[in-house]
Amino acid sequence: MSRLRADLLLLLTAAIWGAAFVAQKSAMQQDSDGFALGPFGFIGARFLLSFLVVLPFALREARNGPPLRRGYILPVLILCLSFCTGTFLQQVGMLTASVTNGGFLTGLYILLVPFFAWPLFGRVPSWHIGPACVLALGGTFLLGGGHLESFHTGDFLILACAVCFGLQVALMGWLVQVTQRPVTLAIVQFVFCILLGLSGGFGWEGLNLEAAKAHILPLLYTGLLAGGLGFTLQAVAQRHTPPADAGIIMASEALFAAGAGAFFLGERLDALGWAGCGLIVLALVLVELGPRLQINILPRAKIRL
Repeated sequence: MSRLRADLLLLLTAAIWGAAFVAQKSAMQQDSDGFALGPFGFIGARFLLSFLVVLPFALREARNGPPLRRGYILPVLILCLSFCTGTFLQQVGMLTASVTNGGFLTGLYILLVPFFAWPLFGRVPSWHIGPACVLALGGTFLLGGGHLESFHTGDFLILACAVCFGLQVALMGWLVQVTQRPVTLAIVQFVFCILLGLSGGFGWEGLNLEAAKAHILPLLYTGLLAGGLGFTLQAVAQRHTPPADAGIIMASEALFAAGAGAFFLGERLDALGWAGCGLIVLALVLVELGPRLQINILPRAKIRL
């Protein structure tokens, strides 16, 4: 696969995931007949569809991949718990947060990955992480209109979900390297979400077939496209695209979320909000470009000295 085609696949993946925020929010709103899905039921049904799509690839990987060791049980368990917790915090947050805020605040997990990798794996954060965090905090403040009172409870829940996703991504990066089983790791996380989601859906939310039928399009989109196809495209494309480039392209998910929210739900941001979005995107780009800038800049500085 050519580098350009891989980058275009990643851009398509970012667009799919960005638009998924609209599906996540609309599925929890009542339709004309009064049916709505709760956060638990939606997640359980969504990841059940994703599980069915990815299962053939996981079985193939299990036949051809290396065996898993017992020593991986604890980190995989932490991986699944962080992914499930982040997923549920995000879904509950979308009850009150806008699609635009949801996309940009979730993207902050990229800033947190280096801080989890530091104590876990001894990888000291690079120089660019500090400035990126300052930009992200400023952007988040402006996204809330310049004062925290304008943030809903859902916005803070999504900020918490970004912390969980930061830990999940850091662990996932290490586990993929040591196990060489990325699809297996993904499907195990899906199973955790299915069990917890359907248990909560049937036990607390009164999940029923009528509600699922009423919101079948959001379920199909998030389950088949965002979960199944999106994961597959990302796994294929990132084999041919450098990590820094991939991260920058995937950061555009927040922009696609804002566009989808404006197009489908009529959401709008004021000038401060758009300035905040710009700062957050700049922070995400700095996180991904920082290592490359360090390599290019430091040798020149040494020569001048």
